[in-house]
Amino acid sequence: MNALRNRIIAITRSRQDADEFLQMVADEGGTTIALPTIQVVPKGPKAAADFLGKLKLKFDYCAFMSSQAVDVLFSHAPSKETVAALNKLQVIAVGPKTRARLEEHSVRVSLVPDRFSSAGLAELLSRKRPEGKSIIIPRSAAANDFAAKALVKLGMKVEEVLLYTIRTIPPGEQWQTFVPILKKKKVDGIVFTSASSVRAFFEIMGKISKNNERLDRLTKVISIGPFTSRELEKWGIEYLESEEHTVKGTFDLARDVIGSTD
Repeated sequence: MNALRNRIIAITRSRQDADEFLQMVADEGGTTIALPTIQVVPKGPKAAADFLGKLKLKFDYCAFMSSQAVDVLFSHAPSKETVAALNKLQVIAVGPKTRARLEEHSVRVSLVPDRFSSAGLAELLSRKRPEGKSIIIPRSAAANDFAAKALVKLGMKVEEVLLYTIRTIPPGEQWQTFVPILKKKKVDGIVFTSASSVRAFFEIMGKISKNNERLDRLTKVISIGPFTSRELEKWGIEYLESEEHTVKGTFDLARDVIGSTD
């Protein structure tokens, strides 16, 4: 216990979205700065209705890549009708948080990949005789097309429905706390939770702070997964990537590399 005593770790999420991480850091005696960088912008009831209409066609699978997709869908689609349609096919949840969100809505989750990523989804389905099978994926307009391309290569028919997009949010008071102590090298680490959060972070920093030193010279940088890592590489940032592509995985890595030795 108290492995993170007197340590400060930032994470690119709001306090509400980072509650799991905040609690884990607090349990180890550390402090978290929650840095919201992006905002989910739903495309509205029309997009949800489009998804539900397509869902009623014959698909073998439906894959939810994030908990945000679940939240947006059930905020804009009739719950009972959506659950009934989803429970007629095999639902895949990419990650434990996504699975939990689906199960909260009484959706039966059939499969969870070993790796919580687009690559993990492709690996999972490659073992299921996928050729000729069909899959529908509700996702963000800001997401890349890696999953769709990988599944098409497996011989699957892929339908994607864009339920929401992402935009950079105006920096709040958390940023006024974060930037001065970052420049004084008093932030022990920062966790990036998506490629979008990387882009938004540097957009915000460019607006509110001048003469920025390279981030990896000021603190340890931790990435939640490969696409986040790829985006950090575009900015020339050295990073560590968590083996498990979850918030829990980033916490375990942060504790190992930042934790107290005394």
